[in-house]
Amino acid sequence: MRAVLWYVEVEIRLVHKRLVHPEWFVRRSDDFPLVIWRSGNAKMEIAEMALGICLAKVLWTPKGMLMEYNDIIRLAEQIFGIKLPNHGELKRDVLKRKKDLVVFLNRLIFLIEQARDEKDA
Repeated sequence: MRAVLWYVEVEIRLVHKRLVHPEWFVRRSDDFPLVIWRSGNAKMEIAEMALGICLAKVLWTPKGMLMEYNDIIRLAEQIFGIKLPNHGELKRDVLKRKKDLVVFLNRLIFLIEQARDEKDA
């Protein structure tokens, strides 16, 4: 019974999101990215971010399935209009790092802390 109630709650939230943000649910052509990722190492940064999101287990499909790394990569490809055919190798490269395991994520942490410190100053 709990599973049924949980599923109904998830469906209600999804319907609400569709009403509030219909643009999120419009199918787009692969030729037109939603946003442009501007950095010198976009593919590795996207792979690092996707791996972190995957391991955090925070992205789920509307049907209640946990998104795997490959699913998150496909989503990123759609959003950023970029192809990552070697995403498995990128994941391996991130996990093989001995020093500076998460370069991009550490940079995000630094920037957030810097913004906080500037706000407090």
